[in-house]
Amino acid sequence: MNKNKVLAGIDLGSGSIRLKIMQLTDKGETQLLENVTRTIAIGKDTFASGRISPDMVEEVCQVLIGFKRLMSEYKVQVKRVVGTSAMREAENSDYVLEQIRVRTGLTVELISEAEERYLTRQAAFAAVPDFREKAAKGLLYTRIGSGTTQIAAYTDKGMNFSQTTQMGTLRILGMLSSIEGQTLRYQDVMEEFLISNMDYILRKGRQQSYTQYLVSGSMSDKIYEICKGKAPRKTSGKISFQAFNKVYRSMLSMSAADIAEQYGMEMERARRMIPTMMIIHTVSSYMKLEEITFSFAGLLDGILWELAGTKESEQQRSDSMADILFYTRMVADRFQCDQAHSEQVEKYAMMLFDAMQKAHGLTDRHRLILRMAAYLHDAGKFMNITDHAEHSAQIATSLEFSGITTEEQRMMATVIRFHEDVELIAEDPEYQRLGRKNRLILSKLVTFLRLANALDYSHRQKFTAVKVNVTGGRLVISATAHQNATLENWKVMGFGESVSDILGLSLELHIKGGE
Repeated sequence: MNKNKVLAGIDLGSGSIRLKIMQLTDKGETQLLENVTRTIAIGKDTFASGRISPDMVEEVCQVLIGFKRLMSEYKVQVKRVVGTSAMREAENSDYVLEQIRVRTGLTVELISEAEERYLTRQAAFAAVPDFREKAAKGLLYTRIGSGTTQIAAYTDKGMNFSQTTQMGTLRILGMLSSIEGQTLRYQDVMEEFLISNMDYILRKGRQQSYTQYLVSGSMSDKIYEICKGKAPRKTSGKISFQAFNKVYRSMLSMSAADIAEQYGMEMERARRMIPTMMIIHTVSSYMKLEEITFSFAGLLDGILWELAGTKESEQQRSDSMADILFYTRMVADRFQCDQAHSEQVEKYAMMLFDAMQKAHGLTDRHRLILRMAAYLHDAGKFMNITDHAEHSAQIATSLEFSGITTEEQRMMATVIRFHEDVELIAEDPEYQRLGRKNRLILSKLVTFLRLANALDYSHRQKFTAVKVNVTGGRLVISATAHQNATLENWKVMGFGESVSDILGLSLELHIKGGE
């Protein structure tokens, strides 16, 4: 690790553009050098017209030119510039990004919603020192953005559900303006509307007792400051629901101009205060939560957390991987997968993967994708046994997995879709869109899952003492069977040709016993 390495992140969000510059020492300590926010409602254009106007592009470029000058002064060595929902959803985003590159020299990366959720969530958890202890008591987490709101739930075993709704603050503002003049009880109407849109998420949360509530988002620090009467001094802070509700009720009778003047806020932030508090109030009151913990970390903190790669972030990344796998198993249970079979397939798939990971240039992320595919490969049987692999892939595609990228989720679903005898067709659209390198990786992961599934094709766990060895151009699988294993032998050896084509190895299966 370089001594005094300077890192920077820029976030082109729906309601503002933010820059954070951080210094990382050789001891892994971090120091914030600069934190700048410019309120520019890019999402106002996108969500209203579907396009980003030339005037908005000009405004964005001027801000970025200033940020670039600041990064130069601090001698930033590593940087990442990202765009979120307002940029992602704009019809003319390609042209806008190219104009920004030409005029500022900065390349903006459009990160997926899944990665945005993951980075923001990781930052929020890192900001709360006792997060895992809180999670063990039952914790609801809400990330409130300008375009979307995510709700996730944690227990002592890990994350048990995660869903994102399009109820972001800018979208809610548009709805508020249309009903505010029609009724004096618009806040009650809006809360009913929020509950109806988040009903499934909240009902799912009610199936277990949650005593902890963690909120993150760009307004968290200001809400805490107003409710507490003082600015936050740490990375997170707690307030009672009673104190929050008192402030919320008083603000409902105030205009955005009143809020801005009374609490010293920019007008654009003041406009987003009511919808942000409305979401928090809706969740808190519906779930009967008595205390709210606010994280003051956001997407930029997550980006810097990722760039820094400290020991603490590595441990948190490991915990996050465990959360993803626990959630995947929960999904498999929901679709009534054969748990014993899934666990056996996952075990065999990992043995095959580990035996060939180094030689085939595979990473721990590929290992995670394969594990998730092993848990979910039979989920589609819940819908229809015929073409169940296709149905399983559809389930894997449609669910929200916070912690893997959109591309990783697509790869997992494609591995599942091909795990039976379906031929890997070069013209397949999903196969093609992965790119050459990922297509090669996918073919290997498919081969591992096929062999692992074939080794327990009867769902009877017939083998013990299973070993996998790669030697002399051969993939040798040996096992002891306590039942007749003719079916498994036939199924495994049926993949001999594809093992030769894809892995460059001849396949051998040696079985003792089972007569």
